[in-house]
Amino acid sequence: MNVLMVYPEFPDTFWSFKHALPFQGKRSAYPPLGLLTISSLLPQRWQKRLVDLNVRRLRDSDLDWADLVFLSGMLVQSPSMKAQIARCKARGLRTVVGGPIASAKGPALRDPPFGQPTKSVETW
Repeated sequence: MNVLMVYPEFPDTFWSFKHALPFQGKRSAYPPLGLLTISSLLPQRWQKRLVDLNVRRLRDSDLDWADLVFLSGMLVQSPSMKAQIARCKARGLRTVVGGPIASAKGPALRDPPFGQPTKSVETW
């Protein structure tokens, strides 16, 4: 099983620190710690790949490689997440959404492609 973990892009706002990060020699202010934690819980025989959209773009070759796509993020990342889910769905890839955006169950999750959150957290 090839699992692609995608961390959505933060919008270009004050809180993204997009223009300040180069002064520190950094490319991202918020590492995808949730996805990395979930990665450690997956079976070792599964192949895993992480793409942080704040660092680089998601390539078609990444999606071609994947059997399953995990996404995690905050509400502010919902536009980027929706775009990536739509891209995955267009290819017939299954997606799993977690993190604060899934826990919030706010308005951003009511419209497709999110659907209604389930209690899948209990599985872990």
